[in-house]
Amino acid sequence: MTFRLPSNAGYNTLEGKVRRAMFLDGEPCFLMELRSTGTSFRRDNHDFSEVVEDFDLRLPQVVVLRIHFDALLRALRQWQATQESFSLDLDNGRDVTCTVEVRSRSDAASDRWKPDFTLVYASAKARIEVTFGVDASCLLEWAEGLEQAVAIFH
Repeated sequence: MTFRLPSNAGYNTLEGKVRRAMFLDGEPCFLMELRSTGTSFRRDNHDFSEVVEDFDLRLPQVVVLRIHFDALLRALRQWQATQESFSLDLDNGRDVTCTVEVRSRSDAASDRWKPDFTLVYASAKARIEVTFGVDASCLLEWAEGLEQAVAIFH
């Protein structure tokens, strides 16, 4: 089952799917695939009338501990009620760091009602960071999609 987090401007998206439920070192986990895509105005000219693909990042083997996944769902639901910023590590505590944040950033045009979403994925071989603006409807779509994506594993 897939899930999606669109940006509030429509230029960026985080998409993913839960490939399977599993156990790692005795801990329940989900093996997920994440993909972040973005569009932007053409950079090879000054005509801002055409939007083109800007980036496409794929992370095919993100292992998320079930307790971290559940914490993400709680944080997303809490945000709907209080707009409280959060930062959560979703990784399995091994060789990869995967962090998601929803918060206002001083270096971006964001605020409490339209915060920025940030995904940071880091391993010994790569570090990827994606940030884009979201709002209540974006985060609600993400939360509902995440819940549906794992419902088959209960």
